[in-house]
Amino acid sequence: MFDRDTRILLVGHKDFRNIWLGETSAHFGGQLTSFLLPLIAVTYLHADGTGVGLVSAVQFVPVVALSLIAGVMVDRYPPRRTLVTSTLVQGAALAALGAFQATGGLSFGQLVVVAAVIGVATVFYEVAYQSTLPRILPLDSIAAANGLHQATYSVSTLAGPAAAGFLVGRLGLSPTLTVAAACCAGAAISGLLLRGVKAPEQPRESALKSIGSGLRYTWSLRPIRDLCVQAGLSNLHEKAFLTVFLVFAVRGLGMSGTTVGVITGIGSVGALIGSLTANRLTRRWAVGGMLALGAVLAALGLLLVPVVSQAGVYVAVLASVAMMLNGFGVALFNVFAVSLRQAIPPEHRIGSVTASYRLVALGTLPLGAVVGGALADALSAGTALWAVGLSYLVVSFWLTFSPLRRARTLEEAQQLGRTARTDRSPVV
Repeated sequence: MFDRDTRILLVGHKDFRNIWLGETSAHFGGQLTSFLLPLIAVTYLHADGTGVGLVSAVQFVPVVALSLIAGVMVDRYPPRRTLVTSTLVQGAALAALGAFQATGGLSFGQLVVVAAVIGVATVFYEVAYQSTLPRILPLDSIAAANGLHQATYSVSTLAGPAAAGFLVGRLGLSPTLTVAAACCAGAAISGLLLRGVKAPEQPRESALKSIGSGLRYTWSLRPIRDLCVQAGLSNLHEKAFLTVFLVFAVRGLGMSGTTVGVITGIGSVGALIGSLTANRLTRRWAVGGMLALGAVLAALGLLLVPVVSQAGVYVAVLASVAMMLNGFGVALFNVFAVSLRQAIPPEHRIGSVTASYRLVALGTLPLGAVVGGALADALSAGTALWAVGLSYLVVSFWLTFSPLRRARTLEEAQQLGRTARTDRSPVV
C-alpha cells in the first residue's frame, strides 16, 4: 500500500512517526467533531438553518482571523508547546460540552462558543504541524510525508462523519463527545513525545512587524505567490461548485440528500489514491509538472459532473467517478503544494509562509459558497454548474505560466526560491 519512502518514514523516523500518529488522532477527532457540532444544533437544540450555518461557520472564521498570529507563534516557540496546548484546549472544550449535555444545561450559545474555541485551537495545531515537518525531515522525505498526511486526511474525511453518526445513534451524545475528546488527548500525548525540536533563531521584532514582514516575504516571492493564488482560486471554485451541485442534484435531478452525500464523499477515495501515489509519480515526472497537472485534473473532474448529468442513466455512478477524478487531482496538488511551500522558505519563515498560504487558500471558501449560491439563484442551478466548472478549468492553468512548472525536484524548487527571493530582512 505504501511506497518504500513512506515505509522508511514510518519505521525509521521516531519524531515523524509520533507526530503523524498524533495528526491521525487529531484529524479523525476533528472530522468527527465538525460533523457532530451541527448535528447537535439540529437534533438536540432544534436550531433553524441559520443557526446550523452559524455553528459551522464559527469553526472556520478563526482561519481568517488568526492564521497570521499562529504563524508568528510557531516561528517563535518550540512546536511541542503549540501542538500540546492546542489539542488540550480542544479536548477541554469537548469535555465541557459533554458535561453541559449530561447535566441537561446545554444551550445554543454554549455550542457556538465551544465551536469557536475548537476552531481557534485547530488553526494553531494545523500551522504548527505543517511547519514542523521540514524541521524534522530531510528535504527528500517531505513529499512522502505530505502524501501520508493527505491520505490520513482523506480517510478521516470518509470515516469521521460516519463514526459520529454511528456513535450518536448507538451510544448517545455524551459518550460520542468523550470519544472526540479522547482523540484530542491522543494527539496531545503525541506532541509531548516530540522533544529536541526548537524554534528557529530569527531577528528580534514585534509581533505586528513580524506579521507584516511575513506577508511581504510570501507575496514578494513569486513561486510562493503563485501557489497561494492557485490554491485560493481552486478553493473558491470548489466551494462554489459544491454549493451549486447540492441544489442541482436535489432539485434538478431529484436525488436524496444521502445520495448527494455519498457522491461527494466518494471524492475522498480519489484523494486517497492520489495521496498514496503522488510520491511515486515524482520518480518519473517533475514535481512542478505534477503540481500543475493536479490543479487541471481537479477542474476537469468537476466539469465532468454537468456533462454526465445529461446521460439520463447511471448519473449518480458517473458523477461519483467524476468526483473521484476531482479528489485525485486535489490530493496531487495538495501534496506537492505543501511540500514546495515547506521546502522553499528559510527555516525562520516557514511558520509565516504556512499561515499566509492558509489565509489565502482557505479564506476564499466562504466567498465561494456565497458566489455559488448567488449564481444558482441568478441563473439556474444547471447553468451555474456549467459556469463554475468552465471558469475553474480556465483558472486551473495558472501554474502552467509559473516558474514552478520547470522545477523537477524539491531541491530545484528551493534553489528557484533562493534565486527569486526579494526579501530584505536579515537571514539568520
